Amino acid sequence: MNQVHTDEMDNVVSLQPRERDRRRISVATILALSFGALVLVSVGSVLALTVGANYRNTIDLVGRRASLLVGAMEDSLRAKMGRAEDAVTGLAKLYGAGGFEIDDTGAMTAALSGALSSVPDASGMLIIDREQSRRGVVRKSSQGGNQVAPFQVLEKEPVTNPDILQRLHKLPGAQRTQWGDFVLNEGRLYANVAAPLIRQGEIRGWIVAPIELLTLSRIAQDLSQRFETTAFILEGGDRVLAHERLLTHDFSKGEATIPLAGFDDPVLAHFTQRRPISEFAKLGAEGVQIAEIDTADGPDAGAVHEGAHGYIVITKQLTGYGVRPWTIGAYFPKWEVSQEIMRTWLSAAIGLALLAIALVVAVILGKRLSRPVKAIAAQAHLVADFDLDGVKPLPHSRVLEFDNQASAFNAMLTGLRAFSAYVPRSLVAKLIRTGEADATKPREATLTVMFTDINGFTSLSEQLPASVGAELLNHHFALLCAAIDKEGGTVDKFLGDGVMAFFGAPDRLKGHATAAVRAAVAIRAAIEMDNKSAAEMGLPPLRIRVGIHTGKVIVGDIGASDRVNYTIVGDTVNVSQRLQELGKLLAPDAEVAIMISGETAARLDDCFQLTASGKHRLRGRGEPVEVSLVGELADADALERQAIVNVVKEA
Repeated sequence: MNQVHTDEMDNVVSLQPRERDRRRISVATILALSFGALVLVSVGSVLALTVGANYRNTIDLVGRRASLLVGAMEDSLRAKMGRAEDAVTGLAKLYGAGGFEIDDTGAMTAALSGALSSVPDASGMLIIDREQSRRGVVRKSSQGGNQVAPFQVLEKEPVTNPDILQRLHKLPGAQRTQWGDFVLNEGRLYANVAAPLIRQGEIRGWIVAPIELLTLSRIAQDLSQRFETTAFILEGGDRVLAHERLLTHDFSKGEATIPLAGFDDPVLAHFTQRRPISEFAKLGAEGVQIAEIDTADGPDAGAVHEGAHGYIVITKQLTGYGVRPWTIGAYFPKWEVSQEIMRTWLSAAIGLALLAIALVVAVILGKRLSRPVKAIAAQAHLVADFDLDGVKPLPHSRVLEFDNQASAFNAMLTGLRAFSAYVPRSLVAKLIRTGEADATKPREATLTVMFTDINGFTSLSEQLPASVGAELLNHHFALLCAAIDKEGGTVDKFLGDGVMAFFGAPDRLKGHATAAVRAAVAIRAAIEMDNKSAAEMGLPPLRIRVGIHTGKVIVGDIGASDRVNYTIVGDTVNVSQRLQELGKLLAPDAEVAIMISGETAARLDDCFQLTASGKHRLRGRGEPVEVSLVGELADADALERQAIVNVVKEA
């Protein structure tokens, strides 16, 4: 039950680092997201504001153009029509004050001629009496420009034109100045304004000022040229009243006004199908409407086209100049507005492209800036594993902070490499891997201790030059350390020509006794192979003694406050050293003699060949110790034995 619980806890512990890895974010991602977000917010907001402002300005310009156009059209129309209305009203007041008499030809002609002179667009000033007779003054001809043509006096004559008679039938009840129905006379269409001639409360006639409707078409033509558009006036919204094409129209062969469907203008022919544009809804408060018209024929005639078939139409209603209200307006191709809007969207597209480029540059810049940090992190991982040989000095950087960081790291690396020459790297690496704050705190533990020694090395070293002896000893220690590290052992110290190592700390190895013996077998294989190579070069072979014992020790930091060693102390250390010395007695001729205590042998499995050599009294110990010699691995583990040999070869 305890084992299961321990395994579950191990699984939980092993999962925690990976879970932390999933929650961590790389510095490249942070920098890229930061720069990208900064660019997106700053440039994107400016772009959005600019495009929005440009689009709004385009819409406002179109709206102002619309207001200006219909305003100019309304002003021109009211100015011309208003002068005629003011003139007849003034004449009516003059008559009411006794200024002239209807039958007084001289005074009447003078009054009418003066009024007609002030209204260049009026065709005449006529007086209609209650007997439906007319008299007055009319223009003889028009000489162009604003020059006033000579007047012709009309003598009293009965009215015979049916349109005029119909108009007169509506006048008797009029008590104020008003505009009436259109009158077609001699092939020309006239609008007319009439004011009652009242004296002593009695209507005695009417003063009428006819205005030829071609005047309105000239107004439309003038505005069309000024604003580069097509202006028009409709009566009641369904009949054409003024248009530049009416200047050449023959009114004697048809109706006074022309229905939209029968007028030779494809845009006005689709006038009733216009669709208001929502962006200009606020102009409705001024009575101005902006809509779009599509003149395309076919099943999709109602669709909005950006090409030649699309038009923008501007309209406004006027009242007071006839029985039905007038609609003044103008239209122009939609592409004129679309061009402006397309320029706005083009600038938006260019801005978005630049924004995308800026985002890419920001991401690249973030990654470039993160490279030194990632390089430092990668090298720091090697330092954390104490793999100082794999650590490469960091290159210098043009960025001041990164360059200072690289210089500090390289100086630290130099110091660590110098330090590592005097401290066992495997020990430091294991302590780092544990990650425990009190990993080096002295504690009692059961470990397996190994001592090695070269038999007769003192006399051998006297026969060799000092440099050769040092090189031989360094090579020998390299073989031993490789085998010990492979099995998870910790090299404590070098004692002359021997090595002291222990298994089970700081890594908590469950099979530390087995690991120690396997390391000793690997050492033997390495020495045997190395002796063969030495014999080929004419060098003397080495004979090694290895002592291994398992027991309780004190392991941790031992020493003074300014200098400590992570080491072990206790009787177990002395026993393993005495076992190594016992090799002189038990196997004097062996290349590598491995002596282990009974405590160690009891922890081994059947893969080792052990030869019992009985109990022996060891120097400094009262109780005898049972000793066994370790032979080769069992035949069943031949593959494992070969694997050990391969590891030694690599070392």
